[in-house]
Amino acid sequence: MPDYSANAATALRMLTNYGQSVTRRTYSAGTYDPATGTTTPTTADTTRKGALFDIASGTTTVRGTLVQVSDKQLYLDAQGAAEVTDHYIADGDEYTVVSVGEINPAGTPVLFDLHLRLS
Repeated sequence: MPDYSANAATALRMLTNYGQSVTRRTYSAGTYDPATGTTTPTTADTTRKGALFDIASGTTTVRGTLVQVSDKQLYLDAQGAAEVTDHYIADGDEYTVVSVGEINPAGTPVLFDLHLRLS
């Protein structure tokens, strides 16, 4: 069985050299303030490597979801998780994740392919 860890290392090296740093932001419920009756969400940010693209002209759906004009595609390193509950900040804009695709031959994550939408 082939070892795809070298492919993952190559993908990371290419994203580092030719891509950009992106911020993965996760939100959690945070703390409840009984005086106001509100919950203030807390965030946790991590820096990842990725390449952000417009979705190809003429593409109407990505993994079964309709594409909107401002949607983007993000190729993301496999150095951590990628979840639909994440947000990503790139080029000063914050995006929510619409769907996550994974290049994962033989159980070795090599690259994530994210469909993003402006928050």
